[in-house]
Amino acid sequence: MTQIYLMRHGQTLFNVMDINQGHCDSQLTASGIAQAKRAKEWFVSQGIRFDKVYTSSSERAMDTTELVTDLPYDKLKGLKEINLGTKEASPNSENPTYPYGDYFVKYGGESLEGFTTRFYETMLKIAQEAGDQTVLVVSHGMAIKRFFTAIAHDHQDALLGNCAIVDLTYQDGQFQVNHIINPNA
Repeated sequence: MTQIYLMRHGQTLFNVMDINQGHCDSQLTASGIAQAKRAKEWFVSQGIRFDKVYTSSSERAMDTTELVTDLPYDKLKGLKEINLGTKEASPNSENPTYPYGDYFVKYGGESLEGFTTRFYETMLKIAQEAGDQTVLVVSHGMAIKRFFTAIAHDHQDALLGNCAIVDLTYQDGQFQVNHIINPNA
């Protein structure tokens, strides 16, 4: 059985400004840094030690990862947030109501289904390669939401706060969500 802790990155400047950030990036805020440090404290308090660490190749995810653990990590583009094309860094208020479907495709971005498949396949590869290890994966809010959809989990409508942690296992070809932890509540 593979133990996976799937975590959202810390708060960013664009989160505060309510601006779209898919593949584009913005730096962690002071609050985002504090959130990541509290997440690290939670892992330590639970006696959780990672055998392997993966992160999105986005700077906000890598910065969060480096605040949570000193272990080396693998950067994976498959863990990145949805590509919004020319809608990157635009106000969130311009987005259609979720689910977006193919909305961003006309702007050079990804379809929601294509994004979901990309993220799910990356998580599946991580889980299959990890074996009986404990793994940390740092990614993004919409990516985790779409992962819940792909595994038909009850929390698929949840929007996780920054540095929320999803405790899940992978066994016999199935992902199981055990708990959702918010060390910043």
